[in-house]
Amino acid sequence: MFEQLEQAVDRAVQAGGFLGGGICVIAPEGAETAYVTGQVHPTGTAEPGRLEDPRIRMRMASISKAATARIACELAVEGWLDLDAEVSALLDWPEAPAILYGVSLRHLLSHSSGLTDAAGYIFERPQSPMEFIAAHAGKIGSGQAPGRWFRYCNLNFVLAGAVLEAVTGERFDRLARRYVFEPAGIGGGFNWAGVPVEARARRLPIYQRYGDRLERQTEPEGAKWGADIVWGDGRGFALAEYVPVRDTLLFSPHAGVRMNVIEAARLARLLGDDSPAGRLQRTTCWKYDPSEPNGSDCDGHFGEFGLGLTIYREEPRIPGPLIGHAGHALGFTGGVWHNEATGRSAALFLTGSADLTDGLEDEVFYGPEEVALMQVL
Repeated sequence: MFEQLEQAVDRAVQAGGFLGGGICVIAPEGAETAYVTGQVHPTGTAEPGRLEDPRIRMRMASISKAATARIACELAVEGWLDLDAEVSALLDWPEAPAILYGVSLRHLLSHSSGLTDAAGYIFERPQSPMEFIAAHAGKIGSGQAPGRWFRYCNLNFVLAGAVLEAVTGERFDRLARRYVFEPAGIGGGFNWAGVPVEARARRLPIYQRYGDRLERQTEPEGAKWGADIVWGDGRGFALAEYVPVRDTLLFSPHAGVRMNVIEAARLARLLGDDSPAGRLQRTTCWKYDPSEPNGSDCDGHFGEFGLGLTIYREEPRIPGPLIGHAGHALGFTGGVWHNEATGRSAALFLTGSADLTDGLEDEVFYGPEEVALMQVL
């Protein structure tokens, strides 16, 4: 099976126009097998370099959402958090705009909140997530009541990160370390938080394809690598100046996690474990109803969703059953997937991809190269 995956990665890199790629599979008994190929930088740059190290970390985009949701599931199991309490109450925000009435954390984590990314989801300090939402309340609503309609929305997870800090009184990165990274065996972190400076040197910049050219999107030369938090654009931030709840976006709970492909497969294994939090996270919160459409299912590729998890149990194009999360942003394509039937866990990535969502209102999943890999898992 792994030889098929290696060949599929080779085909994607050699014929699919990708810069690099990799795969890691963890067998049910725990054996890890990894493979990477391609280039670190495009040909013509000062130092293209072969991609040979499966332990090189990279920004894995929306795969981060599965990790953020797992924190919430662990807190719920421990009794810290009621997933069905209104977000405004959890944030102690009595003046929350009407767009949040009835919205629970469960709604945020299952993309059924009724919120959209129509106003964006990136903003600068000192603006908080709540201030951003209040300022754009007239634009971000889908017109659908909470719990009824699925619409993939990054803003959901920015707000969810703030809720986790508000409920626990702890910084988001510490929660991620305790409930996700340490149990899974992951040395990475959200926007490099908690990763030793010397370990950050082993990093993979992500390039995005624009026709015949590749443009660097993350981890630029000259970034503030000594800072506590390092954004993809290279800016550094000090934790001494961090204000919980207000500044949660600095960790990018929606897309900021840095991992290597082996660590990503370990995340997939955690997502599939037989623990109370794992079972809670894998429970279906929303399922597409073709007889009475109840969300944007992206041509069937979003047919079922748990808490920060895409679920494939009845999707004919993606044999499984698989649970996990994909990431597609800024030239990165990949995913973490656990096969519920075989017990295998896996992660895959391709770099140098084009933006499949460019000019479209909704997310689009998946490219043919990615589907070919998922069908083997």
